[in-house]
Amino acid sequence: MDRDPLQDALQGAGLTSYQADAYVTLLEQGMMPAVKVAKRCSVPMSQIYDVLRDLERMDYIETFDQDKLHARPREPIDVLRELRSRGQLMNKAADAIEDRWERPAISDHMVSVVKHEETVVDRARDLIRDTESFIELSATVDQFRALTNALADAHDRGVVTKVAVYGIDLEERLAESLEGTVTELRACRIPGPFLLVADRTWTCFTPNDWANRPFGVLIDDYILSFIFHWYFQTGVWALWETVYEDTGPPYVYVTLEEFVRDVAPLWEDGASVAVTVEGTWVDTNEPCEITGRVTDIAYSDVYRPERCPSFEELAGFLRLEVAADNGLYSVGGWGTVYEDIEAVRISFNAIEFDEPTSADADGTQDITLMTW
Repeated sequence: MDRDPLQDALQGAGLTSYQADAYVTLLEQGMMPAVKVAKRCSVPMSQIYDVLRDLERMDYIETFDQDKLHARPREPIDVLRELRSRGQLMNKAADAIEDRWERPAISDHMVSVVKHEETVVDRARDLIRDTESFIELSATVDQFRALTNALADAHDRGVVTKVAVYGIDLEERLAESLEGTVTELRACRIPGPFLLVADRTWTCFTPNDWANRPFGVLIDDYILSFIFHWYFQTGVWALWETVYEDTGPPYVYVTLEEFVRDVAPLWEDGASVAVTVEGTWVDTNEPCEITGRVTDIAYSDVYRPERCPSFEELAGFLRLEVAADNGLYSVGGWGTVYEDIEAVRISFNAIEFDEPTSADADGTQDITLMTW
């Protein structure tokens, strides 16, 4: 290391500019009278004795009298140990600064923009580990694999995990078992963004394919997360086929729209549907849970062919009525205003057909009961 950078480093370790200059001079020249030290460095003659005594007190040098005050550098065991420990501390400080720069304090921001895809995926992993109800995730194969352990933990806690993975031949590329990792996985043949929506509040997003302008968005907001949820629902999830599905009971829905899409044709066909609704009371925002039978499914008054309704038909007004032991309740979806309950999870308990269904062309009575 050249003289000037060495002096700068010593100043960074706590020496003054005069102390660093005098010490480097003694390292280069060995034992010298104090007067000559002053002549060979920038320390004024009037201050050289104070500077040398300070260096001696810090164990950098030692002084002794030979007609005149002389100084020489000590064996630098302690100095080297101190400098190297400072170097390690500075490296750690640099790492911490970099980490804090890449990961802004999420709790202090409703929306945070970050520079790196890795920051978004790491934040998504943290959120998955804290999720209580549901996860919507779209990701590349590599991003999905980086989150599988966290997803498996969430699945074990009963979190509904819907995952869309970008790529072709996913059955081969994801040869490992998906059981116990996700509730349902779909294969997206067209690349798209990394997106996580968790518990209706948290969203992580990065566009994936803007390599020349990388960025990510981290959101802690109920309404903004709803917008990303609808993008996932209609722009990713609804378009592609299922590769894997955990078909074991209980059968749980985390959006009212998906529940109605599956149940409306059965209900219109005369089925009696028993459900458990977990959510919050709209007027108090307190958690609630009711169990009963669906008595009405109401959505936009449009033409209803004999098929499940589309997301477009369900995007506006949508409501269930559920008759429980202690009353009749109206149930709405994410962001409901006028209903009694905002549903967070809807579980099937039973479906019963006690009237002839449309499949009974001869009009014979067909009673079917399915329970879980």
